[in-house]
Amino acid sequence: MTNSNYFTTLNYSLGNEDSSLEYGILHKNARHVFSISGSGSRIISLLAKNPQKITCVDTSSEQLYFTELRIESLRAFEHKEFLAFWGYPPHSMSPSERKKTFQKIRLSSAAFTFIVRLFEENKWNSLLYKGKWERTFTKLSKINRLITGRKGAKLFSYKGSSEYENYLHNYFPHKAWSLTVFLLGNAAVFNALLYKGTFPKKNIPGSLYQFYMNSFTRLFNQGPARNNFFLQLLFFGEILFSEGYPFECTHAIFIKAKGGVKTAQVSYVQGDIIATVRKMDRKIDFFSFSDVPSYFSGNLEKTFLQKISPSLSPNCTVVMRNYLRIPQNTIMRGYSDITNRYTDLIRNEKVQMYVIKILRKK
Repeated sequence: MTNSNYFTTLNYSLGNEDSSLEYGILHKNARHVFSISGSGSRIISLLAKNPQKITCVDTSSEQLYFTELRIESLRAFEHKEFLAFWGYPPHSMSPSERKKTFQKIRLSSAAFTFIVRLFEENKWNSLLYKGKWERTFTKLSKINRLITGRKGAKLFSYKGSSEYENYLHNYFPHKAWSLTVFLLGNAAVFNALLYKGTFPKKNIPGSLYQFYMNSFTRLFNQGPARNNFFLQLLFFGEILFSEGYPFECTHAIFIKAKGGVKTAQVSYVQGDIIATVRKMDRKIDFFSFSDVPSYFSGNLEKTFLQKISPSLSPNCTVVMRNYLRIPQNTIMRGYSDITNRYTDLIRNEKVQMYVIKILRKK
């Protein structure tokens, strides 16, 4: 229903969301969790809460195959081997070791065919940065480093909060950073590199430049930049510091998810999210929309909550991340807005590019 080819291929291999939000909202032992698949990173965090069933849906079969790889590698590996297989620092794995280790993973036939081809195209190097979104940020980070230089990169050398804040406020090249955001943070650049004409049509107040500057200010002020995977991608195009692991890669969450995947029923469905949810034969207790509603228009953006309502259980929680565009005139009948219950989770979220809305079915 987004009418875009952007969503039909492998766009995400690491992920552009901080899944600590969904983890913090989902209650333990939910009967049925329904989530956009994406890179599969969010799914691991959801598994850490031991749901009985989790349905992964995506318009892209490639994203579903990639999610299957991530989940089955969780099932097959211990923590350090998982990190090395995917290429998270400081762990490493040679291409030959990765090819041999891959034999431990059990995939469906279709997923196996796609993943093997992808590995062979990349000579069995890590697939962590092979999505279109990740490759775009590799390009953007090079331009960022040209403009902000060593002074920009030095921000990541500080581990302590006081030293970090001193450097951020007194020595970080703020003018060069502002120029970077001004040059790169616009629809033309993102459409050319990534969205191919489907960049969200902004309806939030203020300029795009100011939106990005405000978002990055919040991120910089959260604490040492090396603790944030998204900031690392912006400056280096990859994760260099283990302090900034995405939430699902931390040891505690990995261990919980590894326990959860043993008992959860995981299913993969390719298709439109609204049509898919309406076909579910089991009521949904938790619905993770990602930023999909940002791309709705016309009658759909008004009625999508009503369309999914019959498939939701009483008190079902619906989590939406609105990127630049908030659905307008959406009929909220039957839902309560409970966003303000999770202000700490939202404030500490590691991407800060979304207007987050959390609803509960009455």
